[in-house]
Amino acid sequence: MRSSLLAIVALTACASGTGKPALDEFPPGITGGAEVTYYDIQGSTAQQLIAEMRRLGPQDGRYFGETQSPLRWSWRSKSNAVNCTLTAVSVRMRSDVTLPRWTPPKDTVPGLVAQWNQFIAGLEAHEVGHKDIAARGAKDILHKLQTLSGPCGSMSDEVKRVTADILGRMRVEQVAYDTDTRHGATQGATFPGRRPNPVATTPSTP
Repeated sequence: MRSSLLAIVALTACASGTGKPALDEFPPGITGGAEVTYYDIQGSTAQQLIAEMRRLGPQDGRYFGETQSPLRWSWRSKSNAVNCTLTAVSVRMRSDVTLPRWTPPKDTVPGLVAQWNQFIAGLEAHEVGHKDIAARGAKDILHKLQTLSGPCGSMSDEVKRVTADILGRMRVEQVAYDTDTRHGATQGATFPGRRPNPVATTPSTP
């Protein structure tokens, strides 16, 4: 499981509708959307399912799941003859989640379905937590840019400084979240025989 954040200055259309309400929740003022992509695995034992996730999971099987949460922002500047302020500030976010999907065969080991369902529920809850951290960062960026003013010639540099600072704090918060939850283990993201690979959110700037 892995989650990453990419921040770029651009605008894109955002889609929503994962069928998972918690993934589709975003703060007021933030245009957001989420989409889940599944990779299908096969097997009738825990060992077979783990082997399948190692083979087919994101990052060449290094992770069982992955979340990418791009943040995109844009603005216009308005001069008052002394300084510039930002107007028409827009912050958009999209969370793309990759998860395993399993259809139990008839010869599935007794009890494995219940264990799998618990694992998936925990994994999804953990991914939602990472999404929520990014969403709070998006709201923070929106607020900071809406209140930003200064010399017109330095506004672009100031936007870069402000957003970089927020992304840095988000990076720290994501790492702390993984530490506090033991990469989702405390949320039920465990599977028979081993703890799932960790979700590690690593924000980056363009």
